[in-house]
Formats: sequence, structure tokens, C-alpha cells
Amino acid sequence: MSEAPDPKTFFGERFPAQMNRALAEQEQATAAAQRTLDGMRAVAATLRFVVTGAGGGTFYVNLAEGRSTASDAPAHPPFLTLSLDRSHYEPLWREAGDNVLGFLGGISGMAAPIKLTQFRVNQIAEVGGTLLFELTGAGGFALYARLGEGDPSNPADTTIRVDTVAYRELRAGRLEPQDAFMAGKIQVEGDMQRAMQLALAVLSPD
Repeated sequence: MSEAPDPKTFFGERFPAQMNRALAEQEQATAAAQRTLDGMRAVAATLRFVVTGAGGGTFYVNLAEGRSTASDAPAHPPFLTLSLDRSHYEPLWREAGDNVLGFLGGISGMAAPIKLTQFRVNQIAEVGGTLLFELTGAGGFALYARLGEGDPSNPADTTIRVDTVAYRELRAGRLEPQDAFMAGKIQVEGDMQRAMQLALAVLSPD
């Protein structure tokens, strides 16, 4: 163990310096949080959800100044459309909970829910194309995601397949996406670049 500084050095230099570092760290965290909040309040966009089969339908969520409102019509051309069969709705809900976009974050190794800032909305829309996400194993499901305007295409441009156990590890932050991919726990077919672009868009700074 290192030797303790003399009281004059400690109280005259080291302790004040530590307090100033704590203040600077808090100021940086507050500034980052304010940037995220400003970005969320700047959002003007629409999400579309399509559930096919009995009991399904098409649902829109419009965002204005960061607030989300369910609607029967889009206020903007949807920047993201998620489409799935009614039989896959409950499995999706069990994995994603109330924040269905959390599934995209989980695939990317994001342990926290996605915060939709205008920058992130633009990044996701610019990826373009259709991705098919398949969660395999017990409790799995399939989900089409159209990035940008338009309807999901079948077949998709890119298919991302991950086992339910690996997905839960990813979402909990206990498994890195790169490690999962190298171990074959995440499989990508089709346009690999599109999958990488989506991951970067999801993980882009707020």
C-alpha cells in the first residue's frame, strides 16, 4: 500500500482536486444527457407495425417533439416498419417487453432500450432495405424490418439468425456481438454490409 500524503498535501491539493474531478464528470454526464434529451425532443417521425393474421392489423406510432401517440394513420412516411405473423407476437413480446425496439438493441449488444433521437431515426432510415430477424429455439419468432420508406420485401435483403439463449446473453450485456458472430451464435445471410450498417445506426451516439 502506498504511503499516505501528509495532511497539508491531502487537504490542500489532492482532496480539492478529487472534488473538482467529480464535478467535471457530473457536468459531462449532464451535458450528454441534455444532448440526448434535445435529440429525442427533435424527433418528428412515424413507426409502423404490421401484424398479419386473425387479431392483427396495421398500427402507427407518431412521434412529435419526442412524444409518442398511437394513430390509425401515419403523420410521416414510416422510417421503420416491423412486420410479423400474429402467432409470433407473444414470443416477441416475451423477449422485448413493452419496448419492441429493444429487440434491435439486443441483437446489437445494447443492454439498454434504444433512445430514438432524430439523428438515430435518420441513421436507421438511411440503411434502407429489409432485414429478417429470426430468433431460433424455444420461444423464437420471425420479424421483418423495413428500414426507410416502403413495405418489407420477401425475401429479405439480409437475414440475421440468433438462438434465444445467445440473444438473452447479448441483451443482458454478457455477450459481445462480435464474439457471438465469431462463435456462430449470430448467423447472417445475404447483405452483410446492411446488417453492419443497422448495428452502427442502433449503437450510434445519441
